[in-house]
Formats: sequence, C-alpha cells, structure tokens
Amino acid sequence: MSAGQLALGLADRHEGQAAALAAATAGHRDYRHRLETALAELVAARTPFTADDIRQAAGEPDEDRPNLLPSVIGCAARDGLIVRCGDYASQRRARRGSRNGTWIAATASESAA
Repeated sequence: MSAGQLALGLADRHEGQAAALAAATAGHRDYRHRLETALAELVAARTPFTADDIRQAAGEPDEDRPNLLPSVIGCAARDGLIVRCGDYASQRRARRGSRNGTWIAATASESAA
C-alpha cells in the first residue's frame, strides 16, 4: 500500500469515527458519555484494560450502535491517550472469539519502559 493510499484510508477511518461519535451525541442518548467516562476512569487507573472492561463499566447501551465503542477507543489511541499493549480473544458471543486489543494509558506505558 502506498503512503498516499494509507493516508486516504486513515482519513476515511477518522471520518467514520467522527460520524459514529456525532450520531451518539443527541440529547436523549448518553451512552457515548458513559463510554468516555468509563474510559477516563480506566486510563486514570493506569492498568491494562479491554473494550469489554469499558463496556461493563459503561452499562447497557441506549441503542444498538456497534461502532461507537471502537470509535471512542480509536480516537483515544489516535490522540495519544492510550496505547495497545496486547491482544486477547473476546469472550462476547457476538465477537466469536475474535482478537481484540488490550490497552493502557500512554503515560503508564512510558513509565513501564
């Protein structure tokens, strides 16, 4: 893949993340806020965490938006708040044992190095 194609692909991904976050911002929807709050608490703990940990801390979604949590995580990684520190097989049936990332606060990762 050329550098130009990679840049276009990343731009498309960031546009999709922004769209998923914007769609979850309506006044009667608070799941985005709950996800971001849960993520902030896990980052502050400076220990490894997973998407499943964020989902559990945030509680039940107010509607089916499967791209919302990956967008919250992707934006946090892009902004340098978190870094991937490993992988795990998801225990959620809907994920069918797929590979997911384990994350940690970027500052915790730097101090461990």
